[in-house]
Amino acid sequence: MKKRVAGFVSVTVGALGCGEPARPDALQPQALFARDLSDTDSEKTRNWRKYLKAEALHAAWAPPADSPWRPYYKPTLVAAVSVVQSAAMPIRSTEGTQAEQDALRTSQGVSFKNAAVFVDLPGEHAVAWGAALARLGLQPVVTINNWPHQNGIVRLERALGALLYYAEEVSRARAPEGASPVFILEGLRLANKTLKPRAGEFDNRFFYATTDFPVADVLRARGIQQIVYVNHRGAAAGSEEEDLAEYFLSLASAGLQFNYVRLRSGTFDRAIVTPARRQTIFTPTETSRYTGSSPYHRHYHYYRHNYWSRSPGAWGDDSTRYVSSPTGDSTRSLTPGKSSPSGKSSSSGGSRSSWGGGSS
Repeated sequence: MKKRVAGFVSVTVGALGCGEPARPDALQPQALFARDLSDTDSEKTRNWRKYLKAEALHAAWAPPADSPWRPYYKPTLVAAVSVVQSAAMPIRSTEGTQAEQDALRTSQGVSFKNAAVFVDLPGEHAVAWGAALARLGLQPVVTINNWPHQNGIVRLERALGALLYYAEEVSRARAPEGASPVFILEGLRLANKTLKPRAGEFDNRFFYATTDFPVADVLRARGIQQIVYVNHRGAAAGSEEEDLAEYFLSLASAGLQFNYVRLRSGTFDRAIVTPARRQTIFTPTETSRYTGSSPYHRHYHYYRHNYWSRSPGAWGDDSTRYVSSPTGDSTRSLTPGKSSPSGKSSSSGGSRSSWGGGSS
């Protein structure tokens, strides 16, 4: 994978054997921001305009430099604001308002004390949760790790508009030292798992590796004793999105407790859950063969599986199709008469980016 921004990396669907995209349509900012626009922010001001610069939006949302949660903040989507600033505006929808109310209601029935909160909702709603919990003293940690595009499979501009909407408020409500984290995830990051992108589509789906979040020792050292997982799927074991299953299992094995919260129709279900091992699209098939010493290399091997495949012509040569070989290596099928390059996937330097922002 190619480095896009020095010092930051990204795991996207392109890292799953989909191949490097080529010749995307030029980004059209005006096509991204067309509905649910607000001329004022959550503070009822127009100060959101100053956050059209990536540096300012970053300053508003990034945890302090000395925060233990800073290494897990991802500036990818934040950086995109400078590219779309000619059309970018705050986004505020009825669903976003409901998400904010859900967060405050849930906080009255679920204890966030000594908890790390993972909000796995559509990005716009997850941002609203992050802003609402910031009012209660938690530290928002943005982890949305790809780029918006008018032909994007995931409508990441929705989350970006929400970041603008709450930027002024969050910048003023700095979390106290030692604040627990609320990780803002993009719940639609894997989108339609059976989707094979068509020619012209911008595949900005992405996934999280276990190394994208703090290990159990880091959490416990900061007083974290439980994980609160907020989602729409369920409040039972196995309700977590598939790219989180291995990570949650590792935390549970280290003794952390889990509280799953399922949102539904203005209320919520909750349950104490013990994550269990299960088959996912990320389940390793032959990790014993791989002996790489880098934790990233180990996880990259996990994600080279045969679920994702390249749709001919989707940001690539019409004649190519990337699949996984029986040994787990990515191979490239070519039309007759074309020579075959090496099918071995690369993971040089820990860089895990494909087109679409490339930072983590």
